[in-house]
This record gives sequence, C-alpha cells and structure tokens, in this order.
Amino acid sequence: MAVLATVCLMACAERKPVVPVDPALVDAVKARQANFREMGAASKNIDDALKAGNSIGPPVMMAAQQIQKFAGQQQYWFPPGSGPESGIDTAAKAEVWQQPERFAERQQALIDEAAVLVEVAGEGSRDAFVEQFRRVGEACKACHDAFREPEE
Repeated sequence: MAVLATVCLMACAERKPVVPVDPALVDAVKARQANFREMGAASKNIDDALKAGNSIGPPVMMAAQQIQKFAGQQQYWFPPGSGPESGIDTAAKAEVWQQPERFAERQQALIDEAAVLVEVAGEGSRDAFVEQFRRVGEACKACHDAFREPEE
C-alpha cells in the first residue's frame, strides 16, 4: 500500500500544474476558427462554381465579398495570449505574435487581393476572375506556410 501511495505521489509531483485558461481567449480562438472555416467555405463555393463552368454571377460575387469581408477582419482575430502558449487547441504558430509586422504584411496582401477579386467579379470577365482567385489563394497559402501549423 505504501508503495502505491509513493508511486501516486511521484506521478502527481511530475505533472505540470493546470493553469486556468481565460474563457475570453477560448472564445476568441473558437471565433477565429469559425471565421476561417466560413472564409474557406466561400472559397470552396467559388472553386466549385468555376469547376462547374458557371459564370461570375451573384453566388460567386457574394462568396468573393465574404472573403473580402473576412480578410479585412483578420487583424482582430489574434488577440495577445491566444496562441499555442495558451494551451488552447490552435493551428496558429507562435510566429503570429513573434513577428507581428510580417504577419500584418501577409494579412494586408490578402486584403488587397480580395478587394481586387470583388472588383474583377464586378467586371464579369471569367478569365480575369479565375486569375485573381488564384492570387487570393496564393496570398492565403503564403500566410498559412509561415504562420499556421500544417494540417494533419
């Protein structure tokens, strides 16, 4: 019995103390993840429409506008303390907070490309839209490569 108690005490002593996580940070990370899922869904809607040969009609325009809207909001999605150090399940790398200028540059690139996407959608040229949609994807990828953990 004494051996079992000793083993239990040793195991408990080796554990790191559980630090409570700020519920506001949990909510921020959940909102960030939900917003990125929505932006991804809008991108998928565009991709599906293009693959189906659809024109640049209202559904595509709405999806492009949604991407633009979310791109402009990203600066608010990464509050201090909501990175991997928080213990919250997040794919955001610590570099988001360690390299804020570089991160802001990548975010601005997406904002700029998304604005052009909406502009080109309004012009109605499918070829120009396809090319600009590719550029939006490249802006997303550039940020993911530097600031997001790879998907498993």
